[in-house]
Amino acid sequence: MIRLILAFAGGIVALAMAANTAQSGDYDPMQSDLWADMQTEFLGDGPIKYDSQVRLIVPRTVEDAFSVPVVVELSDRVQPVEEVVVIAENNPIQTAARITPRRAIRSVGLNIRLEQTTPVRAAARDADGVWHVASVRVEVMNPGGCTAAGGTGVADNPLGAIAMKRFRRPHDVTRLKVGITHPMDTGLAPDDDGEIIPAYYLDTVTIADDAGPIADLVTSAALASDPNFYFDLPDSLQSVRVTASDTKGLLFDANEASDRSADGAI
Repeated sequence: MIRLILAFAGGIVALAMAANTAQSGDYDPMQSDLWADMQTEFLGDGPIKYDSQVRLIVPRTVEDAFSVPVVVELSDRVQPVEEVVVIAENNPIQTAARITPRRAIRSVGLNIRLEQTTPVRAAARDADGVWHVASVRVEVMNPGGCTAAGGTGVADNPLGAIAMKRFRRPHDVTRLKVGITHPMDTGLAPDDDGEIIPAYYLDTVTIADDAGPIADLVTSAALASDPNFYFDLPDSLQSVRVTASDTKGLLFDANEASDRSADGAI
């Protein structure tokens, strides 16, 4: 199931080559008519800056709308980050994940669905309540990542199976990868008989180790099926534990022995 390495593995930067749109100041670089209302809905009334404190890495053009890799890099100058939100503006399910770091996180990666061409946003709230927003317009060549039947999951793993792997990265950074087997049904896609498949997805994920919490996530069906996450942290980890719940009330958890860390680069 270390499909985990998927697009985050070696090719993410080449795949994406989508650093932030050059942006700074208080105006929306996407000039979106929808965004003014959406930022109030998803980010509240706090001040917003479009600056380089958050870097969003995502392919500018995608063919597979069912699994689009997104990486959010967080500057040291914006730490401590209190919340990170990933939003696909033109999706029927717009918020993919809301992440609450419980310690310093330098970057977070995940795979999302996209229904159509859209601005993708990553917003990070600092300790002063300021939202730092990065935006990239993604062209979707084959629309329907949310409303057409998509991935079928990993057949060799049971529902809720959790895989973890750690890597030692340059500059004393630890990368933690997590993958969870789950269909992440959106409630918008038909089955072979034309009947709508009911929504069924992971709604929370919590990551911790012996030193305490690392991050809490509130997730939605806008994540790809069998969702994958990674976190870059400026410290070592000990005996990682991942717990998750889904919309049927099922609970999943897994522990990682502290000697399972690995050398490697992605």
